[in-house]
Amino acid sequence: MDFAFTEDQEMFKDTARKFFANECPITKVREILKEKGGYSPDLWEKLAELGFMGLMIDEAYGGLGGAFMDLCPIIEEMGRALFPSPFLPTVVAGGTILSEDGERAKKTRLLPSIGSGEAIITLGAGEWGGEWSKESVQTKAGKDSEGYIIDGTKLFVPFAGASDYIICCARDESLHDNGISVFLVNMKDNMVDCTPIPTFSIEKYYKVDFKRVRVSKGDLIGKPGKGWQTIERIWPKIVAARCVEMTGGLQKVLDMTVQFVKEREQFGRPIGSFQTIQNYCSDIAIDVETSKYIAYQAAWKVSNNLPCGADVSIAKAWCGDAFQRATAIALQVHGAMGFTEEYDLHFFYKQAKSLQLMYGGSANHRRIVAEEMGL
Repeated sequence: MDFAFTEDQEMFKDTARKFFANECPITKVREILKEKGGYSPDLWEKLAELGFMGLMIDEAYGGLGGAFMDLCPIIEEMGRALFPSPFLPTVVAGGTILSEDGERAKKTRLLPSIGSGEAIITLGAGEWGGEWSKESVQTKAGKDSEGYIIDGTKLFVPFAGASDYIICCARDESLHDNGISVFLVNMKDNMVDCTPIPTFSIEKYYKVDFKRVRVSKGDLIGKPGKGWQTIERIWPKIVAARCVEMTGGLQKVLDMTVQFVKEREQFGRPIGSFQTIQNYCSDIAIDVETSKYIAYQAAWKVSNNLPCGADVSIAKAWCGDAFQRATAIALQVHGAMGFTEEYDLHFFYKQAKSLQLMYGGSANHRRIVAEEMGL
């Protein structure tokens, strides 16, 4: 395995670092978090102009035809900047599902719009109980002569209130086994009900209610009853992307903490000269480096279509715990000021806890690792 960035990937990382430093400093993040949609349409447009939205889209549909690993340096910089946007739901989830399972007409209509930033897409998979599993899907899709009628509720759907489309998993009642099918639902035409869920995350999450929402037969993505295979295939990419995002946040937390202990003086010298503080910073540094290795190992396997179930779960369990642990240590080093609204560190602490729990908590992913070992 070679995790070293290619020349192009280094360029993507450098471009993203400069873009977020100039266009989205933490002061801008604070402004965006007050916006109703939870993101900045202006920055979204500028991000699209850089070509990042279309990086993984085939050239035939106006994209750059890049691989998942090409996107990872950009995602890492998003995590470092705490950039709030529907980028991952749209590009990683929506774009990949449409690219792999969408029929040509859908690809022609939607993929160029994703690449240009005109279309925002989210994924509705999770429901009650907090599990991301086939058994947890209870939303139903009844079939009639005109298409399908969807009834049910999806929870913790990212940026649903700002999305143009939602990719919805539902039990297809027209099939003898009530298998799961995946549908593309136009949020504007169907008047789907979206209710914000209060969380401490920097991202906006919603409860999405489908109350007899009608979709056409052409809105089906892939084959009837094969929808969960689609979710299982895309899931490692979604989780690996979040792990890479957490490594960016971890690095920023380390940088902030090291800078603070060099400047903060106590008893006539910088507190970074005390052994206990040095140990704390070393612990964070160890979490940063191990997380980067584990996250990029998983991302590399995902990008190369290699078996990666255990690798992705190992990465999620480790990075989720490491990010939360590192921010907690950083807060202790900073003292009470670290968690004040005026200081930036508390945003990273909240995001760390949110990502530790989302997309399967540590216990869930440890269970998957154990199952992969035959236990």
